Amino acid sequence: MKDKVKEEVYDVYTPDPNSAYSYKRTGLLGSEESMKSELINDTTLVIENIRSDGDRNVAEVVESGQNYNYSFEYAGVPRPFTEATREDLRNTGAHKAAMYKGLKRQNIKLK
Repeated sequence: MKDKVKEEVYDVYTPDPNSAYSYKRTGLLGSEESMKSELINDTTLVIENIRSDGDRNVAEVVESGQNYNYSFEYAGVPRPFTEATREDLRNTGAHKAAMYKGLKRQNIKLK
């Protein structure tokens, strides 16, 4: 998900550092601290971006493009990094490779 936040969100524009009205980028949306993982049963791991700013769900605002507190060129424009992550995992199988590697590291025999 970190890669897709970078590609879909951060790489598409650079805030103007000279503007008093420009967003000051924190990088927290793509940080591991903003990602919660939960094993909900024996076969399902859910990873959710929980980045917030006060009571605002920043991940949801960026994903939808709605409810920004300021106007800028991407207000109203969805940047769906979660779906881009899902699609990347479907295409690459990276999640399966990571699971295999983790199980092997724990000396669990795999076929």
